This record gives sequence, C-alpha cells and structure tokens, in this order.
Amino acid sequence: MQSFSIYTPTRIFFGEDRCDQFVERVLELGSHAFLVIGGGTVEKLGFVQPLAEKLKKRGMKVTMFRGIESNPESSTISQAAQVLKRVGADLVLPVGGGSVMDAAKAIAALAFSGEDSIWPFVQGNPRSSELTGALPVAAVPTTAATASEVTPYAVISNREQHGKAAIAHESLKPLVAWLNPNFTVALSPTVTRDGAADILSHVFESYLLGGLASPLADRYSEMIMTTVLETLPVLLRDPSDLEARGDLQWAATLALNDYQRAGRPETEFILHAIEHSLSAKKPELAHGRGLATLYPAYFRWLLANGRARDRFAQLGTRLFGAEGDESTRADAFVSKFEGWLQDNGLGQSLADVGFSREDYPEVADYAVKTFGDGANLNALGSMPKASIVEVFEMTERQGLAVAV
Repeated sequence: MQSFSIYTPTRIFFGEDRCDQFVERVLELGSHAFLVIGGGTVEKLGFVQPLAEKLKKRGMKVTMFRGIESNPESSTISQAAQVLKRVGADLVLPVGGGSVMDAAKAIAALAFSGEDSIWPFVQGNPRSSELTGALPVAAVPTTAATASEVTPYAVISNREQHGKAAIAHESLKPLVAWLNPNFTVALSPTVTRDGAADILSHVFESYLLGGLASPLADRYSEMIMTTVLETLPVLLRDPSDLEARGDLQWAATLALNDYQRAGRPETEFILHAIEHSLSAKKPELAHGRGLATLYPAYFRWLLANGRARDRFAQLGTRLFGAEGDESTRADAFVSKFEGWLQDNGLGQSLADVGFSREDYPEVADYAVKTFGDGANLNALGSMPKASIVEVFEMTERQGLAVAV
C-alpha cells in the first residue's frame, strides 16, 4: 500500500431525525445563511421551509437564492455571489443535488476571493491553482449521486464558451452535511438511474487505473459497487423503499470521500474528463447518463489496448462470479455490466442522447486540451484525441435500436 493523506472535515448527520443537530452545527458557522436551491422542486416538496424556520428561530438570518441550473453556469454563480455580498451573508447552505451543491461551493469561493467570475479558476485555465479559500459551506443533498457534500470540487459550466470543468480547493469541502434519505424518495426513475451511474464512476475511476497496491481499497470499492448494482433495481420496482434509498445515498457519499483511492497511485479521472467534455457541448446531458453511455465503450477500449485487464478480471470474479482465465473473466465483467445497464434503463449510444459523428472531434479536442496535456489523456498510457473519438464511435453498438 502506498502512503497517502486524507482530509475529511465534514461532520455528517444521517437520518430524518438529525435536523436539529445539523442546525446546531450550522449556527456555529456564521450568522447569515445564503440558502441556495435549484428550480424550486425542493421548495415545493417542503424540504426547505422547515429548515429555514429552525435557523431563523435560533437567530440566524436566511437569504434564499433560487435558480441554479443543472450543470451550473458561471454567470449564475457570479450573479449569486453579488447577491450574497450585497446582503452580507457569511455562510452558504445548498439544499439540492450535485449541481446545487457545486454552485454553492463556487459561490462561496467567489465571494471569498472578491473576484467577478469563477471561470478563470477552473481546470485548464491559467489561474486554476489560485483559489485561496471559501466561505463556510453546509450541505443538504437531496439526491444520491455526486458526493459533493464531502469533496473539494465543484464542476462549473460556461455555455458561451462551450466549457465545463472543475474548481478545486480544500476549503470547498462542506464543514457539515445532513443526509436525509426521505429527501430522495420523490426522485424520478431517470434521476435515480443517473445518480446510480454517477456513484459507480467514482469507484471505477481509481479501481481500474490504480493497480493492485491497495487490496483494502479494492474491497471497499467493490462493496460500494455491489450496493449500487443491487439497490437500483429495488428502487426502480419500489421508489418508496426508504431503506434502499438510504443505502444508495450513503453509498454515494462513501464513493468519493477519498477512501476509495487510499493506498493507490494517483490516477486521472478519465471517464469524468470525457463526460464533462460531452456535457460542455450539450449542457442538457445529465452527468450520470453521459457516464453510463461511455462505460461499455471505454471499458472495451481499455481491454483492446491491453490496459487494466487484471482489474476487469478481478471485478468479473468478485461482482459476477466469472470463472476462467484473465481475459475470459475480464470480458465477462464488461458483458455482464453492460447487461445490467440495459436491464436498468441505462443503455444507450451517444446518438441516443443527441450527438452526431460530426460532434466527436470537437469534444475530443476539448477533453485533451482541458483535462490532458493538450494532445492526450493518461489512461495507463496515451489516450489521444483519435482514441477518444474511437470510444465515441464504439457507443453506436449500444444504441437503443440495437438493444431492442
């Protein structure tokens, strides 16, 4: 096992009955909460007002900001930061999914910096390493997907520049989070599916490219994968199954708290780099749906290029009971997992989500320039623009018309 450093400052409260304890912690962070939400669904469902009233009764001022988009926009973050500074809020409180939490973290960083725009600080831009801090953040996730409630990242979009990339700083990690599985019961089957695909990506990335150095991280990651593989079908049959909702929400947090990579070499998040490039081109593409679309093609590309075969073989045995030599077990994993995607409504091609072959070179070019060295990504070796295009083309065999 390799040496590592993990910093996990987030105090997590899990369960419907933990609101009062969460409020107590939030009160320690400041006196004026800037409460951030998306399009208003969480407000209509009654998740926001009781929390806001509890804070107000304890003497905290609350200012609401509505309108965070899926794939939050840099311009919206600038607008929100201006409002925050005008009203004098001193902490940021997102209630919503990953986009809302990411936007809130970016708002907190922008307000702290005194700058006008967060976009110069995203990955691939010259000032990407210049963030120095953020206002305190407390988070209430209402989906099971991104784990933004415990990470130092926030992914930002810029429609004008067809861009999408992350900011990163330790100060972006929320200091307290409340996970209430009841808040996820109303999620649609589509959002539930896409969230499950996102959870899996967070453990696949390090597992496949991280090698054999940390058997304990392997088992930890496999536990998360197994939970998702078993839980999503349950929720598609019975969306109100609260125990399954809780399992999936907790799996989401565990999948990206850094334990999944502890003891392994640092690796690139190739799936995320490619998917962010896709949804930079088409912001309406849900992150989890884009990842699910890439999985089979990317996995087959790795195997065809002699990469991570031992890791796929191990997954084939441990997740699906595959037997035989290494190649047989590796191929079995990809086949079985693709079957799981199809069975659970996550099988599609890039054409099915709105892309044409003419889009592929532009998207691949953005990926290598923003997330790579300008010419390649590093997927256990060179992955140039042409290979990314090849992966896109390989998704065509996954098309809905083909699958039927």
